[in-house]
Amino acid sequence: MPVVDWVVKLGYGVEARDGELGVVQEVFDGPAQSIFLSKDSFMRVVDRGQPDLSIPFTEIVDISDVKRTIYLKRWLREINTLGWTRDPRRPGVPAASFFPKPKSAAAVKPDADGSVPPRALVESGAWSPGPVAPRPEPGKSVRIGDRFKPGDRIPVPAQYMCTVCRFRKHSRQMLEENPDGRFPPAHHPGALWELEDLRS
Repeated sequence: MPVVDWVVKLGYGVEARDGELGVVQEVFDGPAQSIFLSKDSFMRVVDRGQPDLSIPFTEIVDISDVKRTIYLKRWLREINTLGWTRDPRRPGVPAASFFPKPKSAAAVKPDADGSVPPRALVESGAWSPGPVAPRPEPGKSVRIGDRFKPGDRIPVPAQYMCTVCRFRKHSRQMLEENPDGRFPPAHHPGALWELEDLRS
């Protein structure tokens, strides 16, 4: 049973751990996937050239309102096994096959005009911004939505939030606790600090 009541909005992009899946077109309640629930919430994700996916909310690990993206805990290769191509409201209809799109080219180093590529996945496998993140702020090498591990150096004075519960903390408060200029321990186990607001 999910700990968080996710608010899924139509039009948001959806990403598995290793690639994009499409856009949320519908949210609906369907039969429970667990014996502990009476019903489950699902989102219908559509992408041109692929079957529609019915993904339960229990698969969500994070939602970024800044990037309008929903992140899932599964890999693209798991979709057929999980049966997401089958509409749970029509159990008699056979599931279509899902074929992952080939990966795009790897991110490159910053170019001459200072463009910063998206941060790579951290060792824990937690998500970091993808190409849809906004361009860097003038004179800064970070973007709203960038994520940092506890112990990373705080890059700019700004407001950061816990990626699990959205708890917000300004870098001034962090520096009072950690004069060495590094991010404090995460607010939740496995959580990261996400740059939310660059205003001082």
